This record gives sequence, C-alpha cells and structure tokens, in this order.
Amino acid sequence: MSTTTNSSLFMFSPLPKYAGFYQELLSGTVNYIQLANRLIQLGERAHSFRQFDRVREVGLLLSNIPVKHYQAIGCYFLAVAANSMGNGDQDEAGRLFQLAFDTAPDSYKVKSILSLGALAVNRNDFDSASHYFQETIRTEKLGTASLQAIRGMSLLKSIAGFHKSAIADLEGILPLVRFAPLMVRLDCLNSYAVELSEVGRLQEAESVSSLVIASPLSRYYAEWQETLSDVRSKRKRRSTVTFSRPQIEQEYEAEPEVLENALQAARIQTVIDFMNTNLERRVSLSELANVVNLSTSHLSRLFNLETGLSPGEYLIRLRMEKARHSLATSFLSIKQVMATVGYDIRSRSNFVRQFKSYFDLTPSEYRKRFFTGVEATS
Repeated sequence: MSTTTNSSLFMFSPLPKYAGFYQELLSGTVNYIQLANRLIQLGERAHSFRQFDRVREVGLLLSNIPVKHYQAIGCYFLAVAANSMGNGDQDEAGRLFQLAFDTAPDSYKVKSILSLGALAVNRNDFDSASHYFQETIRTEKLGTASLQAIRGMSLLKSIAGFHKSAIADLEGILPLVRFAPLMVRLDCLNSYAVELSEVGRLQEAESVSSLVIASPLSRYYAEWQETLSDVRSKRKRRSTVTFSRPQIEQEYEAEPEVLENALQAARIQTVIDFMNTNLERRVSLSELANVVNLSTSHLSRLFNLETGLSPGEYLIRLRMEKARHSLATSFLSIKQVMATVGYDIRSRSNFVRQFKSYFDLTPSEYRKRFFTGVEATS
C-alpha cells in the first residue's frame, strides 16, 4: 500500500489507542480491496464477540475507503455500534441501517433490513418489525439472515402469547440452523430453550440451554446464561409442588427424534467451531469432549456419524484448509503458516506429508501456483 494511502487512512483514526491495530491491518495489504475485505472479516468477528469499540473502528475505516459499497458496509458496522449504546442512539442506528440498506451490497442490504426489524421490536412497533422480518425472508429465501428473521417472527408470536406457534417456527428451522454461523445458531437454540420453558417443557429446555452455554461464545452473551438460570429456577420450583402437565404441553409434543438429531448436530458443530478457534495449539479428544459434556467414546461415535471422520481426522482437515488458504492469500513464511495451524519446526516433515496428501503438492509447490515467478519463503 502506498505511503499516501497509508497516511490518508490514519487521518480518520479517532481512537489513538488502536494505532497498533491499524499498523497490523496495513501490514501486508497492497490495495483498498484487500484492506476492506480484511476489515469486514474483523468487523464480523468483533460483532460476534460484542467488541463494539472495535466494530465502530472498523465502521469508521470502511466509511472512509473511497469505494461506495465499502462505505455502505461501514455504515452498517457503525449502526451496529450505535445500537449497542442503548436507547439514546437508536435513532442514529436506524438512520445508518437505512443508509446501508439503500447503498450496500445485497448481503449487507438484507442484514440491514433484519436489523431494522430488531430495532422496531425494541420500540414495541411490532407491525413494522413483522414487515421487516417478512421482507428479509422474502429477499434472502433460505439464508443466515432469513433464519434470524424467522427467529424474530417467533419472538413476536411469543410476545403475543402464542408460544406453541413460536416453537413450531423454531423447530422448522432446526435442521438448517446447524449450517448457520455460530452466533446465529446459538441465538436460535437459546430462543428455542426459552419457548420450551414457557410451555413447561423444562427438561428439554435445560438440555438445549446447557448446550448453548457449552459454547466458548457464551461468556459474551449474558442472556444465554440467564435462560439457563431461569429454566433451572423453574425446575426447582416445580420439584417442590405436584401438578399435572400443562395442557399446552400435552397438545404439542416435539418428536424426540427431531430434538435429539438437532442437539446432536449442534454438539458436533460446537466441537468444530472450537477446533476452528484453536487450530494453533494442541487440542486433545478429552478437551473436545468436555466442551459438549460428552465422554470421549460418545463424542467419537457421534462425530463419525455426523461427518464421516474421526475428530482427529477432521481437525487435520481444518488445519490443512487453513494452511492452504494462508499460503495462497498471505506472505507468511511456511514456518509461520505451520505455527498458525499447530505445527512446530520439529513436525515440519509431518506437516508437509499431510499437506501433500490433501492437495497433491508440497506447501512450497502449492504457493508457487499462486505466486508465479516468486520463490516460496521457507
């Protein structure tokens, strides 16, 4: 990246404490497109971990990149940050989401519609919320935002007291939720646990909520922890008195197989997400089993049924895929790439052998395919 470009970006840095962050962003980037795409990835990650200061910084930087659709995505991130500040910034968040909707690429346009629906719920404007959620579903069909919109519609039904219908909506998307990003998947499962609790199906609610809490993300989502606490409190109160099952529970009972399959898929996806966030270090089978509160043998059996691979084989595949991506898209040395996927210098021959078994090329040969005429750094 040119010195002029570098300097112009720093002109828009309102928080000096993030100077190191900017230097890290700019190192290795050669144009605005690379920088913008890197910022978007960081913004999405910061949003998942509720690091809203970082989300705001990403939004400000994107807003000042001289490419219109990146500026629109910047408005989306600024809206997310404004929304996190509470009611005082809701109007500003709404204005920015609307601006992003008007000018952003399709993926962020639909996210903005969905977010406008969430803002409407916060204002108790349920008619507008329903309109935005339905528009999200119509626009995206079967995608991440439409799953969230269906969850939003189930929330509106729950607010109106139609818990049975809300459960039906959520159970309808459980087979698809397993393919959604972790934050979305866990939000949907948490809503499912809440609705199960509302109709008195407390044991199922606790099972689902416990699975949500097992995720490494749960520490950033107090509402997920509150759901489990509320469910356990209800179960404790129920154990002190005797009464018949609620009529609504008798009228509507989920098929055990549907619930079990959804829980099994969610457990395996949670393990995979944990693998992805810990590729740089040694991860044992017992640690993976602890993440989802299973024995090692039970996890191995379920994992093989779900993926066709053992946990160890799947972890190697994830590491090789990340190594392949790093070799093709970064200027890290092969030694550095190895470190990012959990291999030290002593295991170089093992890394090379496994990489070649997946891609029919050594790491150096693979990199040369993408950097014609440039010798691979080792």
